[in-house]
Amino acid sequence: MLKNRRLLLIFAIVFVDVVAANGLGALITKYVVALPLKPMMLTGGTALMLGIQLALSPAIGHWSDKAGRRPVAIAVTITSLISTLFLWPLKSWGYIVNRSMKGGTNGLYAVMRSAVADIAPKEKLLNWSGVLSFMVGAGSAVGGMVTAILLYLSPEARIDAMPTVIVLTALGVLNIGLALCFKETNDEAGQEKPEFKAIATKALNALKVITLWRQLDESEKEVPGIKPLFILNMLATLGFGYYAFFLAFLTQSDLNMGPLDTAYFFTYFGLLAFISNYIFFEYIVHRINKRKAIFFIVGTSILLQIGYMFSESSVTLLYIIAGIDAVVVSLIGGLIGAMLSVVTKEGGGQGEVFGNIQALGGVASFVTALVNSLLSGVSMIAPFIFCALSSLVVLWWTMRLPDDARKYTDRIEADQPTDEDDEQPQAMQPARA
Repeated sequence: MLKNRRLLLIFAIVFVDVVAANGLGALITKYVVALPLKPMMLTGGTALMLGIQLALSPAIGHWSDKAGRRPVAIAVTITSLISTLFLWPLKSWGYIVNRSMKGGTNGLYAVMRSAVADIAPKEKLLNWSGVLSFMVGAGSAVGGMVTAILLYLSPEARIDAMPTVIVLTALGVLNIGLALCFKETNDEAGQEKPEFKAIATKALNALKVITLWRQLDESEKEVPGIKPLFILNMLATLGFGYYAFFLAFLTQSDLNMGPLDTAYFFTYFGLLAFISNYIFFEYIVHRINKRKAIFFIVGTSILLQIGYMFSESSVTLLYIIAGIDAVVVSLIGGLIGAMLSVVTKEGGGQGEVFGNIQALGGVASFVTALVNSLLSGVSMIAPFIFCALSSLVVLWWTMRLPDDARKYTDRIEADQPTDEDDEQPQAMQPARA
C-alpha cells in the first residue's frame, strides 16, 4: 500500500481535505459563542454540511465521469480553499458559509473513491478503499488530531482560533498543489463533454431522495447485492453518528474540556484508530468473513455507548472506552465502505454511483447529526442512547442480508484469484475436473 505513489497521492489529497474541513476542533465554539443552544449549534453545523452534500455529491461524481477525475479534483480543492477563507472573520455567519461550501466540496471523496477503483488491482481494492473510507468517516477525529499539534506548540492557539485558521488555509493551498500533481485515472474521461444542464439536473434530482433510491434500484439490477449493502451502510451511519457528536460531548458535558484537553483526546483517539485501521486493512480484512466482523464490531459498539453514558464523571473511564472504540469500532466505516467500493467496481466503478452512495449516505448522516443536535439540547447522553438503539437495527439487518449481498460480506479475498491469475494464458491455468 505504502509503495504505490498514485495511491499515496490520493490518500494525501483526502487526508488534507479532511483536516481542513474538521481541523477547528473545540475552537468551533469561538464561532457559535453568540448563538443560542451552543451544543445544538456545534452538531448543527455538521448537519448543514451533510445536507448540502446530498445535492452536490452525485453531480460531482457524474462530472468526474465525463470530464475526468483530475480537473474535478482541482476545481473542488480550489472551492474548498475559498470556503476556509470565510473562517477568517471569526463570525457566526462565516462559519455557516464555510459549512455550506464544505458540504459541496465533500463530493471530492466520491471522486477519490472512483480514482481508487480506477487504479486498484482486484485483490487490493478492499484494502485500499477501507483506509480511504476510514479517513472520510472519522473526519472529526482525524482533523482534531492533526491541528492538535498547533495547540501543543502555541498557547495563543488555545484561546484564539486565528492561528488554526491560518494553518487550515495553508493546507488548502497545499491541497491545490497536490491536486495539480494528480494524474488522470479515468481512461474514458473526455470522450463526452460534460453538459452543465446534465450536471445541474443531477444535483436537483439528488434533492429528490426517491429519485436516488430508484437509481439505486437500477444499480441493484445490474449488480445484485449493492442495495442491501448500502442499506447496511446507512444504518451503520445512524449507529455510529456519535463520532460527529464527540466534540459537543467533550466540551459541553460535565467533562467541560478546553481546546488543549480535546487536542489530547483526539490525538489519542486518532493515532490508535489510524494504527488499528492500517493493520486491519493491510493484513487482516481480506482473510476474514466480513459479516462476522460486523457482528463483533457493532456488538462492541453498543457496550461502549452504554459506557460513554457514565463517562462524564471520569476522564479515565472516557479514555479507556475511547481506546477500545478507536481500536475496534472505528473499523466499521472503512469495512462497509470498502465492500461498497468492491460492488461498485464490479458494476463499472462510475463516479456517479459513488456520488449517489455518498449522497444517500449523507441523508443518513444528516438525520443522525440533526437528531443528535436536538437530543443534545435535552441531555448530553441522549445521542448515545439513540445511536445504541440504531446499532441494534444494524445487527438485525446484518442477520437478514440476502445471499446476493453475502457473497461480498462472506467472501474471503485471500482465497480468490488475483488479477495476475486472471491474466495467465489458458494453457497455464490449472486443469479443472
